Amino acid sequence: MSLVPGVAAAGSKLSTVAAFNPALGELPESITTDEDGNIYASMGAHIKKITPSGHVSVFATLPLPTGVLSAGLKFGEDGDLYVATGSISPTPPVAFVFRIDPDGAVSTFATLDPTGYPNDLAFDDQGQLFVTDPLHGLIWKIDEDGHPHVWLADPAFEGNPDEPFLVLSDFGVDGIAFDKHKNNLYLSNLDYGTILRVEIECDGSPGDIDIWADDFETLAGADGIAFDDKGTLFVAVNGQDRLVAIDKHGDIDVLAEGGLLDAPSSLVFGVTKQNKKTLYVASFAITRHYGIFAGTPRPALLKLPVKHKGLPLL
Repeated sequence: MSLVPGVAAAGSKLSTVAAFNPALGELPESITTDEDGNIYASMGAHIKKITPSGHVSVFATLPLPTGVLSAGLKFGEDGDLYVATGSISPTPPVAFVFRIDPDGAVSTFATLDPTGYPNDLAFDDQGQLFVTDPLHGLIWKIDEDGHPHVWLADPAFEGNPDEPFLVLSDFGVDGIAFDKHKNNLYLSNLDYGTILRVEIECDGSPGDIDIWADDFETLAGADGIAFDDKGTLFVAVNGQDRLVAIDKHGDIDVLAEGGLLDAPSSLVFGVTKQNKKTLYVASFAITRHYGIFAGTPRPALLKLPVKHKGLPLL
């Protein structure tokens, strides 16, 4: 299998909010937003804050060694920002979820399996945190006191060690998002290009797992996901420089490919009156930074106007 990055400059409405410097480790893996419209991006040990006007500052610095990536981040109902961190290597152990208060003070919220890679996050209505692990092919569930347990592990969540799509390592279950009524949890599998749906039982336990979308050619390399309030799922296809929308019937539409997109990894909708119909996209630039694709890495925060507002993150 060969990796072919997107080359079509589709999606002309995609524009840059802020460009970053890869030489300084400014590779935005994940993004989220607060109620004031500020965007937060995980970049190595730093969490950067980008104001609506595009001003960038360091919001917090995590106690991580050089080369370790912070990943998914979401605000909790307590107003704190939660951040997953991990590494392909278990040494030193860096598989954590950190909690950052509004003043930028950092504490360890949960310690997870150091041989795994905590990746993306989503909160349920009870304030419990769900965390994907693409190396182990499982979902952690962490209660409000920071106690983790494996909520669900399944072969459909695992990556492909024989043909990892991003070469560096196999990656399975990656992006995570609840649907409108939080009756189902949706997950991307990066290596296999599938979107999985897990039914959630009344008691909060996992139910049936089914493949909701399966299109290897279009979705292989799928990373972060986000729903709008009409049931359309937007997918950042990291491994193909592509942004995709999947409607509630499972029909797939490529919104943008190539151009400004450089390994897009995370998506978040704006929440203010001014930007609630704006989809923000993190161009992680990881594939060019590590030489998987040829070319100069172009990490950035991008935005795209869309028809409908996004689902609330809480």
